[in-house]
Amino acid sequence: MTFSSEIDLATQKYISNPEIDITLQLALKLNRPILIEGPAGTGKTSVAISMAGALNWKLFRIQCYEGITFESVIGEFDYKRQLLHIELERQKSTSSSLINFEDIFSRKFFIERPLFHSFIENEPNVLLIDEIDKSDEEFEAFLLEALGERQITIPELGTFKAKNDQQIVILTSNSSRDLSEPLRRRCLFLYIDFPSPERERKILAAHTGRNFDDPLIQSIAGIIQQIRQYDLRKVPSIAETIDWAKALVLLGKEHIDEPTLRETITVLLKYQEDISRLEKQLSEIIRIGTK
Repeated sequence: MTFSSEIDLATQKYISNPEIDITLQLALKLNRPILIEGPAGTGKTSVAISMAGALNWKLFRIQCYEGITFESVIGEFDYKRQLLHIELERQKSTSSSLINFEDIFSRKFFIERPLFHSFIENEPNVLLIDEIDKSDEEFEAFLLEALGERQITIPELGTFKAKNDQQIVILTSNSSRDLSEPLRRRCLFLYIDFPSPERERKILAAHTGRNFDDPLIQSIAGIIQQIRQYDLRKVPSIAETIDWAKALVLLGKEHIDEPTLRETITVLLKYQEDISRLEKQLSEIIRIGTK
């Protein structure tokens, strides 16, 4: 299946692959949400950010967490303004029966949050619901209406349908818990793993200004691939690999030896237990990674 090139993620320094490209194009053509799963640090969030940038669409972002609520993503009524309005109406009226209490549940008293904004937005937009697996099942169930019918319901205000068809919803998950079948059924699915050595070299080249076949870039990609083979508390993400590559370029390094890796390893590894675990393996990691 081929598509016209509508989304050029490379303009945002995001190096894609055929699976990512096809899934994004299908989401546009079918007007379907995308659920992206994979290990932490593989660029799932960056897909949504880069897609919005490549299309020049507005980005709305919801960062999920344990205990996230309907009100924090849709909106809530401004309780203090409502009370103030009632008090002012009472002062103006000689009879409490003449006060219009229904007016306090209008949109002018409603504090709008990102999900609501994205649905009433007239311009094309990308809605990123990041790390949905950190939320609870109740919040996940609440999203089903938005994902399936492309609408949201606020009891006091009514139902709001998405204003245009140019809205893409992207959910990401690190698979810390299983997501429900109804949510999966409403989404296209994309799994993003750590990149292959070739793709990682392309990513590093895009972010450092070096060539794809630069010996330093090849060494960095090879060493990272080896480090990820170890049972670490947190293996280096793509972002940390990019940071390491930039650090080595900044330090003027053209090759990587054991002292260089030892001096800069804290850019890659964020736990002392991981650093200690690799201390005696550095020469072997370099030998295999730079073959």
